Amino acid sequence: MKSDFPIIKACDWKAPIIAVIGMGTSSGDLGPAVREWIHSAQVLTGGARHLEMFPDYAGEKIAFGLPLSEQIELVAELSATRRIAVLSSGDPLFFGIGKRLIEKFGRERIVVVPNLTSLQVLCARIGLPWGDVETVTLHGREKTPATTARIIEILSRGRKVAVFTDPVNTPQSIARDLSESGLRDCFIVVGENLGSPSECIREFPVSDAAKKSFSDLNLVLILPSEQPSASSSIVSQVFGFPESCFERDAGLITKMEIRSVALALLRLGPGQVLWDIGAGTGSVSIEAARIAPLKKVCAIEKNAGRYGKMIENIHNFGASAVKAIHGGAPESLEGLPAPDRVFIGGSGSNLTEILDAVHGRILPGGGVVQTIVLLETLEKVKNFWIGRGFEITLTQIQVSRSVPLGNDLRMEALNPVFILSAWRK
Repeated sequence: MKSDFPIIKACDWKAPIIAVIGMGTSSGDLGPAVREWIHSAQVLTGGARHLEMFPDYAGEKIAFGLPLSEQIELVAELSATRRIAVLSSGDPLFFGIGKRLIEKFGRERIVVVPNLTSLQVLCARIGLPWGDVETVTLHGREKTPATTARIIEILSRGRKVAVFTDPVNTPQSIARDLSESGLRDCFIVVGENLGSPSECIREFPVSDAAKKSFSDLNLVLILPSEQPSASSSIVSQVFGFPESCFERDAGLITKMEIRSVALALLRLGPGQVLWDIGAGTGSVSIEAARIAPLKKVCAIEKNAGRYGKMIENIHNFGASAVKAIHGGAPESLEGLPAPDRVFIGGSGSNLTEILDAVHGRILPGGGVVQTIVLLETLEKVKNFWIGRGFEITLTQIQVSRSVPLGNDLRMEALNPVFILSAWRK
């Protein structure tokens, strides 16, 4: 059967091919086919440490030192008239430059020659099977609360996670984030300068790694605790927390059943911004941050006591993606990033002002979910969103929970709650 993709089995510079060469972790990883591609190229580009591996190369060498977008434009210019090989760490399609080059030039112009990745090498050194290792890259990227939440979510499922670092996103900073999030029982393996004479591999508890220093060229492998402590038991669960898991005032928390339905109605997805207005002790915000890699969660609470308990809960749950804001709405909403989703759990006497502020800021396709107890409030909120052309749905939740009665159980009803969802068309 004919392939839809060109199959190149040997060095073949049919114009205008660009060769993207994986360098492994040392020059010893390069086989004869790789060297043939390199030495038949007229221009060799890549990082300075890779170019130094070929002191006898006869063609022109150009070290990358520009922003990635400018490097790719340089490759475009050079490849128009000359055979060019781009040197990349490990496998160019594994968090490497290969993806960007294919996006720019198309698959028909790119030949990728893969090699060992630093992850493969590190796992081989320590004798650890790596088929179940999940990966996160911070190399050349901003470390956001959502990134930290992603690492925590992987570890909470008992999985290993490899993190690609850079001189800004260091093993120390990753260890500090994990320690502050309650994952102090995990272990961090740091592989430094893999494949070089100065290679060093060290393993630390998270709390110790936060105090160490490391070479700029490193890979971090985080191993979940085999015996979770009491402090990390909350972190290991993802969803469905009873009220007893949260610091709170009696009764002043969104009940687990109501919270679960509200979170489902929010339709949370990656990269979204969530406002939680009247956040109380933070139960909705914290669970939202655990079930989706949100860009930011802004939890606004004006009551000082409840705000203080929310701070405790954020720390206990390791919910670094949640930004707690002490203040009232709508004034505290100014300056926050525009929301994709809004949850309103409490509004006090400022309901109309809050709804106006949310309506003015919510992004196209955005949605608002509000829990309501009073019929008058329900009518007011319903009419507000219908009058502005939003599509609304109503859900009424009546929950009964079992309580002991002698040697048996009886059912005890909680207050019924309405949940209104409003979506911008």
